[in-house]
Amino acid sequence: MLGRLLAMTPALLVMGALAVAQTWTGPPPVAPDLKAALDQADAGSTDALVRLADSGRGDAQAYAAVLFLSGRGGAAKDPARGCGYAEKAAATRADAAYLTGECYRRGLAGQADAAKAKAAFGRAAGQGYPKAKCALGQMLMAEPVEAPRGLSLCREAGEAGDVDAQVAVADAYFAGRGAPQDRGQARDWYQKAADRKNAQAARRLGEMYAAGDGGRRDTKKAVELWRAAETAGDPLACILVADQLFSDLTGGQKPGPGTFAFKGGVPVADIEVVQSWYREAAERDPRPDVKQRAKYALSVLDRFKLAAQSATVSR
Repeated sequence: MLGRLLAMTPALLVMGALAVAQTWTGPPPVAPDLKAALDQADAGSTDALVRLADSGRGDAQAYAAVLFLSGRGGAAKDPARGCGYAEKAAATRADAAYLTGECYRRGLAGQADAAKAKAAFGRAAGQGYPKAKCALGQMLMAEPVEAPRGLSLCREAGEAGDVDAQVAVADAYFAGRGAPQDRGQARDWYQKAADRKNAQAARRLGEMYAAGDGGRRDTKKAVELWRAAETAGDPLACILVADQLFSDLTGGQKPGPGTFAFKGGVPVADIEVVQSWYREAAERDPRPDVKQRAKYALSVLDRFKLAAQSATVSR
């Protein structure tokens, strides 16, 4: 049970509570009574875990925070209660201090409080938790005077191996936030995160390759990256693959009003591959404009397929 709980925690919480960063040694060993309480929580009862947490045990408070924030492991979702436990454990645990910062930054327990969020992130960062370092850095990057310092903090976390920090650094260089705009640096940092299977980084890096932004243009590399992003769970990548493949069929045109020149000699199977990507985009991408474009493209591709089938028959 404990292994499953620790394994699922980063997926349960966007903020990554209790996630193990490379410069942090991870949660301390779990005491036998806490392990038993976690087993009971996994079976549907949080009573034992709550008793340990309410007795003042920081280790139990940290796990209770995760469970009540996520609503998993037998606990009803209760952000205020989860944040309360996180704050109690923050004095002794870097992961709980980081989670406390996210509670205040996002207003998970009520009203957001930037000052308290920064203080909590600073405490966690001081204990060697890279995610907290970049969380603080991202807050500072929103302040023009502090932006360079914020970028520096995220760079330190990224260099320590935190993939979310690597994306944040790439975003900063892409936009020119905290440092002069540098698309080459942005590519390098997106590549670091993409190498770690980060879907967002792979998608954005693909867009840079497709546009020749910050380096050479390479649409095949772009499609490769977008496919990787889709495999990693990014629903926004499907339309990018589809549009590029559509462009390959039409000599550079993307779906939209007007007429299309269909390149002859294209196998029907190739057209069906493009259609499959548009269907994925229509089904998975939440953006209404994308769904509309996918629907239109599918109708155009149906005509392409008829033309290809007729050409095959005429031969």
